[in-house]
Amino acid sequence: MANTTTPKAPTHEIFHVVGDKDKARWTKIGVGWEHSKGDGLNLVINYSPLVEGRTIVRKIKAQETEE
Repeated sequence: MANTTTPKAPTHEIFHVVGDKDKARWTKIGVGWEHSKGDGLNLVINYSPLVEGRTIVRKIKAQETEE
């Protein structure tokens, strides 16, 4: 049986984007985890967009701490 465990924290965020450049509206619609072999993603999408736009998956960046 395949290994189905995923890391505790997601590695990617999923956004629905309407518009371009400075006028683009980004809505977070889910998260994803890299497969253990690194050749794909498991996605959890909590929202299905009803308007035309793009779906973008971006790697989550480590949050910088302010001093």
